[in-house]
Amino acid sequence: MDFTPRNIVNVSGDCFDHVRVFSDGMWNVKHGESILQHSLVRFHVQLIVIFLLVNSFHLVLQRFHFTHFTSEILAGIVLGQTVWRDNDKSERLFPTVVRNQVFASLSKIGYILFSFLIGVRMEPSLIWKTGRTATFLATLLFIFHHIAMLSIDITFDKDKEKLTAGFVLAKEAFSAIYFASITTTEFVMVSTILMQLKIINSQLGHLALASSLLFKLATFAVGTLFGFINAFVNISSQVGARIVIYSLALIVFTVVVSRKTMLFFIRSTPVGKPMKEIYTTMTVGVLFLLSAIGDEVGLHYMYGPLILGLAVPARSPLAEVLVAKFDTLVSGFFLPLMAVFCSSKLNLFQLIHEFKDAVHLQISLIGYVMKLLVTFIGAYFCKIPLRHAIALTIILNAKGITEIAQFLSFGDITELDAASGIFLVFLLQAFQPLLIKKLYNPADQYIGYQNKSIEKASDDAELQILACAHRQEDAVAAIKLLQYSNPTKQSPLSVYVLCLEELVSSSTPLLINHQLGQKMSSYRVSRSQPIIDIFKYFESQYKKFVRVNMFTAVSPLKQMHEDICWLSFDKACSLIILPFHKKWNSRGKLVSSNTDTRNLNITVLERAPCSVGILIDRSRTQGLSSIFLASTYRVAALFFGGPDDREAVAYGLRMAGRFGLHLTVMRFITPTTEQVYHDWDYMLNSEFLRNLKLGVSESSSVNYIEETVRDGADTSSIIKSIVGGYDLIMAGRRHQTEPQALSGLSEWMDLQELGPIGDLLASEDITSAISVLVVQQQIMKASHSSTLN
Repeated sequence: MDFTPRNIVNVSGDCFDHVRVFSDGMWNVKHGESILQHSLVRFHVQLIVIFLLVNSFHLVLQRFHFTHFTSEILAGIVLGQTVWRDNDKSERLFPTVVRNQVFASLSKIGYILFSFLIGVRMEPSLIWKTGRTATFLATLLFIFHHIAMLSIDITFDKDKEKLTAGFVLAKEAFSAIYFASITTTEFVMVSTILMQLKIINSQLGHLALASSLLFKLATFAVGTLFGFINAFVNISSQVGARIVIYSLALIVFTVVVSRKTMLFFIRSTPVGKPMKEIYTTMTVGVLFLLSAIGDEVGLHYMYGPLILGLAVPARSPLAEVLVAKFDTLVSGFFLPLMAVFCSSKLNLFQLIHEFKDAVHLQISLIGYVMKLLVTFIGAYFCKIPLRHAIALTIILNAKGITEIAQFLSFGDITELDAASGIFLVFLLQAFQPLLIKKLYNPADQYIGYQNKSIEKASDDAELQILACAHRQEDAVAAIKLLQYSNPTKQSPLSVYVLCLEELVSSSTPLLINHQLGQKMSSYRVSRSQPIIDIFKYFESQYKKFVRVNMFTAVSPLKQMHEDICWLSFDKACSLIILPFHKKWNSRGKLVSSNTDTRNLNITVLERAPCSVGILIDRSRTQGLSSIFLASTYRVAALFFGGPDDREAVAYGLRMAGRFGLHLTVMRFITPTTEQVYHDWDYMLNSEFLRNLKLGVSESSSVNYIEETVRDGADTSSIIKSIVGGYDLIMAGRRHQTEPQALSGLSEWMDLQELGPIGDLLASEDITSAISVLVVQQQIMKASHSSTLN
């Protein structure tokens, strides 16, 4: 018998059946063994180490505006071959076999869900609504991308004779993927960086989203077509025909059968009711089934999920549920694991040593620079300002997790070329947010170059007001204020209504103009429809004197101010009416307080291109009919001095011409007030009061009174005593030099955005059924960020 030792290799995989997944406990570890040799325990420890390290890096780097992705790559470098290349102890925690089996599998599962969510967030129907600038930029980038891809194919074609056939195909395939990843424009990365910088609702953000969406869908369609042609040419006509038939059958099934099934799920769910769990489960089951089948028939495993995501009705309840369920899991768990796993394969010392052999890195870097130049030339040709053109160029060339995922899916990340690609993406994305932030500030376009306030508006000119509403009761309160505004033939009222809806299941914000026939998604009843109906009813009551234009903004709450500021700027409005963040019931009890709405109001106050009024509604109005039946209105305007008080009184004087409305202008003075006659604000106050007194003598509907007070306590007592006698009280928000009449009130102020008087009228001590309008006049200076300080 032959007893010669031989190496026996088990290739069946049966040995893994005997690998112990979990341990018997740390106190039962045998001599020579380690608790980390059990795969489940080791995986838990790996997760702890990864997320502790990533979040530690991000805690420091976020102060310098670096993204979370940067911290993930750095954590992978620290845990990978760059730092531990000569330390065998690292294999205990991150052994190569386990890393390839567990982490690679989880990364690809995450990429499947990631591709699906990309499709869910896209809205292909928006292609038909893109402007000429976005279409031009997308076409230019599309042409450059494919010319560049053709040139890289020709470059590597010269080496075919030197290589074996199988290696040629692999080399060509990965070279194309590598170069394509660096020279493409990814919609998901554009939307991610815009969301991170909170400029997704800006004009530059809308342009970048439209361009990248058009580019991505066109590239996807053409890439699929070229894939079919390549199968015919390089494999065989029989295999190519089979791939085309199976792939088209899969696409048709996804687009037709799956979409109709999902529409059935949506229509069978009552409005306001949650989607049934079985519907979501079936959708996810089909998702993984399509990924597996697509990989079998010749499509890449990510194409099935992407197509299914595109088939999900945009902004539908199903889309909202899917995003809510998987977004945190994907972005908070799977994608960080993918980034750390891929970057752990990066060996910086090897890359530096063999840089001259990293041909893909060198060629891709040249291609990236050329794409930057082409994008900038195209943006500048479209007459975009220089700084904004540079910022748009960086946005449209944003890099990140999508490129890393492509290296993982299409190549061997242990190879030098793939590792160099990961490092290149890391370098390109690290400083993108900081550069864009320095180049582009959307608030700059709202700086007032002409005065848009009620005080400066002519009495016989059309008054343009932007009324914002989150809910139906906001619309009712705004209509009551607009009815006070005295719309007449000589002084008509132009109202722009902006219904505010939170963006949930999409990466594309919308500003819907209902005058152009644009409609909300037909898959759900929009929350804006009741608001629109209320304002239509209001317009019908004042057909000759009021013109109402209605819009709906669907955007993230933290960026909704961009829609408000842009619309008011575009329509040259003189006043923005914002609903207060607190709500009271019919008995005067506080029932809700929305922090997001408050933050929105504060941001609008900082950036608005015109005057702003925060409307506090404590009225007990029940339905629209009760508003229009009222015959007498009592309005008070409080005056302490300053531009905001002058704006509030100016608005009150415009109301005073309305039949049945009585205005009381109440000025608060102190006996010890020092008059600074050379002060410009004092001179404006004096001139304003002089004209006011002349107007009062000619009008029986305006009453001017003066109240002498010693300090803020006296002022507070007087205001509380008169509250029950009025339907509406108006006051200014800011007082640049606090008068003696307000002394002490600021120290007890909880709501800085309302000022001392507004804060007093919004306090729990006030229980009367009144409305309060806190007014801030347009800020005519560049330093918008210092408004609330």
